[in-house]
Amino acid sequence: MASRWTEERVARELEAWFARRCFDAWSTYRTFVRDGNKRLHAELMRRGGPDRWAAELGVPVVAHPRGRRRSDAEVRAQLRALLRQHRPRRFPTQAWLREHGPAGLASAVSSSGGTQRWARELGMAPAKRVHWSDEDIERELRRLSASTRRWPARTEFEQAGLGGLLSVVYRGRGAGWWAARLGLDAEHLRRRRRGSA
Repeated sequence: MASRWTEERVARELEAWFARRCFDAWSTYRTFVRDGNKRLHAELMRRGGPDRWAAELGVPVVAHPRGRRRSDAEVRAQLRALLRQHRPRRFPTQAWLREHGPAGLASAVSSSGGTQRWARELGMAPAKRVHWSDEDIERELRRLSASTRRWPARTEFEQAGLGGLLSVVYRGRGAGWWAARLGLDAEHLRRRRRGSA
């Protein structure tokens, strides 16, 4: 049985990986995933995020220019280069763009009309809609919440490439129903609803 994720384990695995790869700055999410450390990234995000762990490792977090919105021309050029490189048959999903595209491209696509708009503009069929059965939803939710037994945050869905699942959950039975069915702590959802009432 795999050992439980603790602060000590996150620190130990981060230190070992950074030493092995000789990183001198905080690594990107894509590099975590490419090196098989997606779970490590999810765990460190639950425990303070990059700012905390970069400080502990003594490496800088290189800021991306988030304040500047990409122009349509920049989005178009980056998408064309990416699609030429990978040649997908359909326009890719947000999860695929996050995994294969340059940092921030998926967000730029989302904020400038979404995948449907860009699929039309670039003359491609949109990504196939994924049908989620109750069994599929339950399996993925159990996997996503296995280490914490609480309802996952939106960022955890997105980092796991499951933003579409979160949409399906909210359009269907709702987070509260699924949390109750799976015995997950969802107090933070209730607090958010009370706060917005």
